[in-house]
Amino acid sequence: MTNAILHEIAAQVGTPCYIYDQDKITANYRRLAAAFAGCGIYYAVKANSNLSILRLLRELGAGFDVVSIGEMRRAMLAGASADQIVFAGVGKRDDELIEALDAGIGWLNVESAQELRVLSDIAQAKGLRPNVALRINPAVDPHTHQYLATGKGSSKFGINVEPALALVAQRADYPGVNIAGVHAHIGSLLFEPATYAQTMQVLLDFVAECRSFGADLSHVDVGGGFGVAYQPDGAQLAVEDIANAMLPLARADGVNVQIEPGRYLVAEAGQLLTRVLYIKTNGDKHYAVVDAAMNDLIRPSLYGAAHQVLKVAKNQEPRRKSQDGSEKDLALSTKHLALESQDLYEVVGPICESGDFLAHAVTLPDLQRGDLLAIQHAGAYGFAMSSNYNTRPRAAEVMLHGQGWRIIRTRETFESLVAGEIGCL
Repeated sequence: MTNAILHEIAAQVGTPCYIYDQDKITANYRRLAAAFAGCGIYYAVKANSNLSILRLLRELGAGFDVVSIGEMRRAMLAGASADQIVFAGVGKRDDELIEALDAGIGWLNVESAQELRVLSDIAQAKGLRPNVALRINPAVDPHTHQYLATGKGSSKFGINVEPALALVAQRADYPGVNIAGVHAHIGSLLFEPATYAQTMQVLLDFVAECRSFGADLSHVDVGGGFGVAYQPDGAQLAVEDIANAMLPLARADGVNVQIEPGRYLVAEAGQLLTRVLYIKTNGDKHYAVVDAAMNDLIRPSLYGAAHQVLKVAKNQEPRRKSQDGSEKDLALSTKHLALESQDLYEVVGPICESGDFLAHAVTLPDLQRGDLLAIQHAGAYGFAMSSNYNTRPRAAEVMLHGQGWRIIRTRETFESLVAGEIGCL
């Protein structure tokens, strides 16, 4: 992706704007599918739920991991059949369970004894018996941010191992479900293959215990959470190493493996474009006030996430077709950046919160009003977690492919934000 194409998109679509690289998503999926050959791959829709991205992944062969009925509807709108969908989530409403059952959902990951009872009763009344995997807490330390750790024994997610074994032993009390699998997702941004091997072993021990009292669990779902490097010098993790740590164990036990990747497939493929509104200095800090904000990208404020920020410079280079098919002079930016003076900037947004920042103390070439910045690795949990705080319309989304680009979500308008309120005045 050249800098000039980013300037072109910013000029035609406006900022802030999310841009995704279709070729990168495709390459990521194919690498993952090769590493996990023979396994079910269910993309975690929560990472990025744009319909064009879902359709791309469906065409590549992915199923979908959803955590709400809205995500299930999105996946089906993108062309997925219900039997290609796993419905997870700790708090499924009765109406969501009913709709999922009526659609013919492939799997439901159940996270409590009470949910198992509710689901069994609803399904039995309909004459159905859906496939269920019990989500267990394997008590494996994922060594990640506390908000991203989901598999500890005290987590709100899942069921601890002993109570889950008791539910399988008492499966005859739940005639409306077929308990056929076990699921775990210990967290996100994980970088240690040994952690995945440890989790897999806990799941396989669970399966072995269940088989000892006659319950034949055939599926093991190990979730996702594969780490990506948000900085050039950050930790790198090869998905092949994860697969090699887990799959021999599973194959020896004769179970089918499912994974639920999200961030790995889309994070690196996305950028958030934003334009500098003002430059100011308070005390010893230099601020770049930009038109993107925490409502557009909340990860820095919520998790303390550190995204790389680049200045999108202008230069002349070869031509590339825009959305309308016309050719324009395009530019690459690298050479003269080193010649510019540099400084440390706080990159902040317009929202009235001290927590409204996109990056702390980042080294950038001397910035001026109107400069374009690109926030890297914004393809996952970027737009998907955005909001309308301060009555700010959410950003447009654009897809790059080959030598062209297209809008895949138009920018919201003030009128669209208030449409549900006007009639209630």
